[in-house]
Amino acid sequence: MPVSTAPAAAVPWPDRLTAAPRATPGAPAASALSPDHDAEHEIRRVVRVTGVGLWLALSAHSLLVEPVRDHLQRIEVGHWAVSGVAFVIAFLLACRPPRTPAARRETLLLLGLQTVLALSANALLHGSSIQAGLLIVVAAQVGLLLPWPHATAWVLVQSGALACVLLTHWKHDLDAWAFASGYLVFQLFAVTTAQTAVREVQARRALAQVVEELHATRALLADASRRAERLQISRDLHDLLGHHLTGLGMHLQVAHHLLPDSPAREHVHTAQDVARQLLGDVRTAVRGMRDDAGCDFPVELRAMTQGAALTVHVALPPDLRLECPVVARTLLRCAQEMVTNAARHAHATQVWLELHREATRVQLHARDDGPGVPGLHFGCGLSGMRERLEALGGTLDVQTPVGRGVELTAALPLRSGA
Repeated sequence: MPVSTAPAAAVPWPDRLTAAPRATPGAPAASALSPDHDAEHEIRRVVRVTGVGLWLALSAHSLLVEPVRDHLQRIEVGHWAVSGVAFVIAFLLACRPPRTPAARRETLLLLGLQTVLALSANALLHGSSIQAGLLIVVAAQVGLLLPWPHATAWVLVQSGALACVLLTHWKHDLDAWAFASGYLVFQLFAVTTAQTAVREVQARRALAQVVEELHATRALLADASRRAERLQISRDLHDLLGHHLTGLGMHLQVAHHLLPDSPAREHVHTAQDVARQLLGDVRTAVRGMRDDAGCDFPVELRAMTQGAALTVHVALPPDLRLECPVVARTLLRCAQEMVTNAARHAHATQVWLELHREATRVQLHARDDGPGVPGLHFGCGLSGMRERLEALGGTLDVQTPVGRGVELTAALPLRSGA
């Protein structure tokens, strides 16, 4: 995903099919449409195409057969046509994936409207057993949106309403109950099929997350191994070469003082300068290896945001340098958690990261373009972030204004480079 570096301007109710996978640094960059996102769209596309096809088939059969067979008046057929068109419009609107709590409530209202319109169309055709098939379309959508107990309760209610309509218009109660119970079984089958598709998407999402975390863990282990090797080499250089070069320099200094004035004394002085310069080079190499084992915050932050599942805008001071590797690593982990939460829970497409450094403290501010959340519960990620900051004397401030996205500010006192 694109990453821009510019000055930044000063968990909702998720749908069962729209939670984003966790983005982890070190894992391959997520594509614009992840596999589980593709599966979600495929499920909704199949429901949409199948629902429209079923509506066309049932409507064509009812229009060609039932008005003539039941001697219906034109006004009754007209009312039935209006209810049928309204049903398919509500159906297409409800097929859009709800991304916010308001959209979810709107989808539930559209599903209720579809149930009312399907039962009305059935009643306008004097208890049409064909038009009752529209309830199966509603049941499939309910299975995608609601958990099994709620979806089953919905199906039972609309099946009971169908039985009332059939009992009102049919002469034989036994036939009405038989058709109503038969459609109940078909609706339960539709709910079960939709629930199975939902579980398949959730399992695919969980598997993709595990694979990403495995990739990230492998990258972190390889990086830790390289850092440990560099640290071990720096220690060996310091303990072995540094020790012997220091001893060599001391002996050359003694020899320089003990030798009388002669050409040999000049060579000893030169050897003493070479040993001193060589000892300085070894110390410089050791210091470079230890510094390389630290944390270059700007570089690692931008590398981490490259693998995010949304657009990340990074704003850093031009002369930023965090001498303490512990502070740098802590802020990097906080930035990772902020980006992950924005992608996974906040339904955001963009997140802004801005770092401010003062004389005694440093602040990392993050905000996203999600819809916001009226109440936020600290899960493992936020709790771990707060505990990590508090262990270093820092703080975590969370603001969740509805409609303006989530804002997090992590603050840490600056420490020396020791």
